Amino acid sequence: MKRRHFLAGTAASVFVACSPNVITKSRPRIAITMDDFNLAFDKILSPIERNTWILEAFDKHKHKAAGFVSGGFVNNEVGDKVVQSWSEAGHLLGNHTYGHMNATEEDIDVIEADILKNNELMANYPGYEKIFRFPFLAEGGEASKIRAYHDFLTSNGFEYAPITIDSIDWYTTRRLEEKLNENPDMETTAYRDYYIKMCLEIAESFRPLAESLGYPNLPHTLLTHHNILNGLYLDDLMSAFKSQGWDFVDAKEAFEHPIYDIKPDIETGGRSLLSVLAQQKGVEDRGFPRAYNGFGEKTMDALGL
Repeated sequence: MKRRHFLAGTAASVFVACSPNVITKSRPRIAITMDDFNLAFDKILSPIERNTWILEAFDKHKHKAAGFVSGGFVNNEVGDKVVQSWSEAGHLLGNHTYGHMNATEEDIDVIEADILKNNELMANYPGYEKIFRFPFLAEGGEASKIRAYHDFLTSNGFEYAPITIDSIDWYTTRRLEEKLNENPDMETTAYRDYYIKMCLEIAESFRPLAESLGYPNLPHTLLTHHNILNGLYLDDLMSAFKSQGWDFVDAKEAFEHPIYDIKPDIETGGRSLLSVLAQQKGVEDRGFPRAYNGFGEKTMDALGL
């Protein structure tokens, strides 16, 4: 995948409408990116049904997403069908390591071998390109280790796939799965409502940060996961984004923006690229809305979720 080089900053984010003296910002844009492809959970929907509903949501909204696959989750008959279905539907497939290990905690040579192992598996799918995302957004911890990973990925032809907005869906899903294991017939719409509200509020909190960094028309990348929550409610989430004035941009196009070429030597700590750049540049970053600090644990507790 070759990245185009747009002009960053204000000049690239506005257009002149009707009169050269009238400047109007474009609508906010976002791409869905989906990690892991852990297909083990099978309450309410089978893994195949879950995947079908996810792909149907993308198709309904005419969106081409990106899936970052950990091979250890899909190196089986069901997993192969799921990944092949993404490839056939025209979605971008990327590398998320084979074993889904934490690159900050593990030795560099272990992670590098794991990335190459996953590359060999994923190369079997036509939709795969050498674009990489670290599990847990953990990129090495200390600066020297981060740079070593950068050098390895560059020398092996990989591009980076950072995120700008985190949905925290992994935590919401974990709590939903715990309840479903106790009662598979439970009503789940309260989780839908919470999830949608949380994603929209988090997305709106990162828009001004992008603007303060000089990217007011940035095509954002939303981090989600291939899980039961998105199997059930991805369509509702995408509809909610549209109703709030967001446009969807295909993930492949979003990643062509030059901000995704930036490789800070600062540990991400599971954060948005925008937060890392804000730290690097000394720009104020308010982070998540207060309700979702600690992954939203206290808010979910209060709601009985």
